[in-house]
Amino acid sequence: MSGKIFGQNSTANEFKFGFQLRPIIPNAYLNTAIETASSPNFTYSAKSNVGISFGAIIRKPIGKFWNLETGLNFVKRSYSLGFNLNDSVQVNSKQNMTFIAYEIPIQALIYVRLGKAWYMNASAGISLDFFPSETETFSSEKVDSTYYDFSQKTYRIKWSALAAQSNLGFEYRTEKQGYYYIGASFHRPFGRIAGSQATVETTAGSERLWLSLSGSYFSVDLKYFLYDKYKTKKAVIE
Repeated sequence: MSGKIFGQNSTANEFKFGFQLRPIIPNAYLNTAIETASSPNFTYSAKSNVGISFGAIIRKPIGKFWNLETGLNFVKRSYSLGFNLNDSVQVNSKQNMTFIAYEIPIQALIYVRLGKAWYMNASAGISLDFFPSETETFSSEKVDSTYYDFSQKTYRIKWSALAAQSNLGFEYRTEKQGYYYIGASFHRPFGRIAGSQATVETTAGSERLWLSLSGSYFSVDLKYFLYDKYKTKKAVIE
């Protein structure tokens, strides 16, 4: 009987504090894998690699099955950059680039009980994203006696932006060890988050391309909510 009471009442009117780790996974189906810009002689591409996000979460129940969830997350997007020049000769070059952001999500979460301790959660809402810095990378290639210098500089379009975010996952709740969650998220900014300018320079001159980055990503979510023995004991007794 106490297990049922715990599942229904232990979070009533109480805040839950937790932590999350989210590996960012490239996903071609959701158009988060690769973005490309090209001219007749020059092609520039940004391919999403595995990135990382982590942070803290606060959850507040607002009804029998509803919760409000917010927090602060650090996000590192990772890209492999490809440069392809096809003029009098064909020259390829590659670089790696990371783009840092901070996120404050605000989401409404609803859950369905599947068993004594298992729950299925779905949530949706918005995220306020902050972009603290810009990034620049360089590489050089030699063909015969000629050097080709490739560079890129990625500029944030705005220092902050809004994004839509949705989650789906499963949660295992215990009375003495806290809550464990595994799920997935999709994060989609309202508009492009950054512009990346690619440049190739040779003794004959230079050429430039501009690529806008969407910043959308898919992640696998791992969360843990802390156990508070005093609040849990009170909930079980009630």
